[in-house]
This record gives sequence, C-alpha cells and structure tokens, in this order.
Amino acid sequence: MAESVAHFAVKSIGLSRVNGRKPCSLLDAARHNLREIQAERGAVGRIDCTRIQHNVTLAGPATATDVQALAVSRLASVDTSRLKRDHCQAIEAVFSLPVGASLDAASYFAHCLQWLAVAMPLPVLSAVVHHDEATQHLHVLLLPVKDGRHVGGAPIARPELKRLRDSFFAQVAGPAGLKRDTARVRGMVKQWAVAAVLRRCESLGLPTANGPLWPVWVAAIERDPTSAMLALNIDPDSIRPVDETPPNERMANPIGLAQTPIGLQKEGVKTQALSCVGLGEQTTPEQPGKAIGSASELWAAVGNRSRWTAPKAPAPTDRRRVAEAAQQSAIRRCKSPKKTHTPVLRIDDDALTRERDEYAHDLTAWG
Repeated sequence: MAESVAHFAVKSIGLSRVNGRKPCSLLDAARHNLREIQAERGAVGRIDCTRIQHNVTLAGPATATDVQALAVSRLASVDTSRLKRDHCQAIEAVFSLPVGASLDAASYFAHCLQWLAVAMPLPVLSAVVHHDEATQHLHVLLLPVKDGRHVGGAPIARPELKRLRDSFFAQVAGPAGLKRDTARVRGMVKQWAVAAVLRRCESLGLPTANGPLWPVWVAAIERDPTSAMLALNIDPDSIRPVDETPPNERMANPIGLAQTPIGLQKEGVKTQALSCVGLGEQTTPEQPGKAIGSASELWAAVGNRSRWTAPKAPAPTDRRRVAEAAQQSAIRRCKSPKKTHTPVLRIDDDALTRERDEYAHDLTAWG
C-alpha cells in the first residue's frame, strides 16, 4: 500500500546550474532546515507554524550561521585552493515516513542517522527532524570531506547511490516494515501502467464521482502512474497486456522485422528494392516439388534468369566538366607561343651568300 512506502533521497548543495539545477548555498539550506526563512513561515506555504516548536535537532548547532561556521572550521585543514565557485558545499540526505505511519518517528530517524554515519562516513553539520509538514522527515547536512580532502559529489555518484539505496532499505526501512519506493516507470511500461490505472478507475466509478476534476486526475496519472498504482494496489506484474496470438503462430518472423523487410515493396511476383543495391527477379519453380539433381539443371532453372547488375559509376556533373574546361583554357592562355626566327640572307663583298641571325644580339632568345 502507499501508506507503507518509505522515502530516501540525497542531493548535492552548491551553486551549480548544470542540468537545470537550482543553486543553493549551505547557509540557505541550513536556514530552511532550521526554519529561519520568514517567507516560508507564512499562511500559504506547506509549513504549519503552530508545529514548528515540535521540530527536533538531532545533531549540529541550533542556528544556520553556526552551521556555516562549523563547515568553515572543518575546511580549515583541507586544501580548497582548487575549488570552483560552484563547488559542492554539502551533501543533504532526506529520510521521510509515510503519512499515517504507526512507527515511532524518533526511534526511526535515530536509526537512519546511525546508518548514514556508517554508510557515508562524512562529517555531520546538521540533522533536523521536521514535524511541521504533512509528512515527518529528517534532513541531514554532510560536509563532503574525507581523508583530509574535499571529495565533492563523488559519494553520491550513480553507482554509489544505488549501493546506498539497497543498503538503506535492507538495514533500515525493510526491518521497520516499510516498502521500497519504486522507480518512475517509462516508455511502454508507463503506457501499460496508465491503461491499467484508468481501467481500475472506470471499474470503481471514479470518473463519474470526480466530475469536472476527473480530467485533472487523468493528466496527473499520465504524467506518473506510480502513485496511483500503489494507491489502487495494482500489481506491476499484471499490467502487461496478454498476448492472444496462438503459441504455434508466435515468432513467425524475426524480432523487430515485419513480414516485408524494410526497404522492399511487393509488386506482383517482383521484389523492388528501395535502395541502390539491385535485386534479382523473384521466381518460382516451374515444377513445384521437382528436385534439382545437377549443376546444369540448377543453371537452367535459375542461372540464366539472374539479372544482378553492378551499380554504374556516377557520371560527372555538368558543373565539374565546366570547371575542368575553364581550367584547361586558363592553362593554354598562360603558355607563351614559341618564337621562330627566319634567318636573313646576305651577299658579302666576296660574292658569297651567308645567313645571319638578326636576333643574335638579343639575349632573351637564349631563354
């Protein structure tokens, strides 16, 4: 039942805004836990001012400034020169009892604090039990310092967090008779859960009983059906739809494939491919049931019908041909034409005919 579900969560306290986090300093967290924020003590908030006096401080100073001073004194012997502005200032653990639980809250939260000191051996800055809200819960602020160095949020990384949850519900919540809070369902399982919850609500007549509020409840159920499943005692193993397919027809096709593979379309007896790879024509045997006994019979049956063709090389585009032609034209223009000189014939005084190169004095001709 929902009334027997325990709650345990941890988070880092710091000024980081990564992944949409809301920045919070250690001083602000301590002020909230010790009820020093006047705006939270109004008539609109979740805090009942008449019951603030019943809150109990299990560990740490009584004021937020003293909690901050305690953290500063503990960090005096630690090298903090490399810490960034948005570093992890503290780790906060929250333990909550379900509404209407018959357990002794003082004994339960004391057990939680003892378990946390062993499971996460970090200095405790503050531990406060709140009795002024709908659910009784314990806030514990831990300084992320271990073995003389600042460890940041490493103690609550994903693998460590799973280990902490398993240890808590095995050593604290389980022996106390509480159930583990199930994770939020997602994907197809979430759709099954929503359908199961709505079916149960229909059988109980809740749509008619809630009237105009029913769409609001439906929207809440579609966001997260986990709480509704717990309240209606719906077994998570029963929400999966029953497969009505006969056993002899199940798994007729490979998992994830339809009768026609993706990329193929049936057109009569031909199989047309929707890709660049060619497929041969799908043929049926001329004589069904006749066995093929030789290679020649096999070739006669299917070999001469093969129409596999290699994909042709793509022809060059017009733009490429134009560019190549322009390049060759530019090369031809840059080449200077070869000069040819005709020798001059001259008859000297001795009546002999001689050839003279009129450009012999031009040294550029030797180039």
